[in-house]
Amino acid sequence: MFCFASYVQAETTDTISIKNNNLRMANLKEGSSKYLSWTKNSKSGRVSWISMSERVIYFKKINGRDVIIVVQHKFINDTSRNNFVYTVSDRNNFETLYDYTSNSKVIEAYDYHGYEVRGADTVKQNSRHNFSLKFTDLPYCFELDVETLRALPLKNVGQKMTMAFYQPGRSTSPKLYPVEVIGEEQLPTVRNEKVDCWVVKLTSDSENYDLSWISKSTHEYLKLESHDPEGIFYKVKLFNTDLPF
Repeated sequence: MFCFASYVQAETTDTISIKNNNLRMANLKEGSSKYLSWTKNSKSGRVSWISMSERVIYFKKINGRDVIIVVQHKFINDTSRNNFVYTVSDRNNFETLYDYTSNSKVIEAYDYHGYEVRGADTVKQNSRHNFSLKFTDLPYCFELDVETLRALPLKNVGQKMTMAFYQPGRSTSPKLYPVEVIGEEQLPTVRNEKVDCWVVKLTSDSENYDLSWISKSTHEYLKLESHDPEGIFYKVKLFNTDLPF
């Protein structure tokens, strides 16, 4: 059952940022997580864009710096839309250092230099090698929204936060997003087991928002509902799977 807070709390809004270094990075563990995703049209009920994906976390040291590498593979029935993402971040505060994405049509690669992101000129066939954008503050990478939300210092229903995200390659400045713990739920999983979860809402605007179910004990990202006027994009974690990817 999805339980909302039935009372009003006098909560302050915490700023989650790289500068404040207030993510709980210890929540992130090495290993693989696999997901099933689909979209459901709000008017017709039609289900489409069924896909499977994998996110793998590695801990490495590059040039003496402790980093987190997240590798993503997304597989769709239309194989031309399959996607690969490789992102390197500082292991201490999750500052983005490098991001690479590719599909059958294009390669995009970016180097991050503090308050500036530039197209990586050492990557062959990089379609964005001339790209450049400066920041006024250091944002989190939207490619790693799952991992960033897993690392939030979640404490109680009604907790409010703000955090800045940037999608690599965008020419617009990072956007500040309101995030709120709006409830808690025992989410059914395999073997009739249930997992105690926080339900976290990230709002893009008045018509678009994401609901995320995050385990209270293991901080695993178990379920996503991404709402927009056309329908809902769902993503659920797969358990005890041995998939061929």
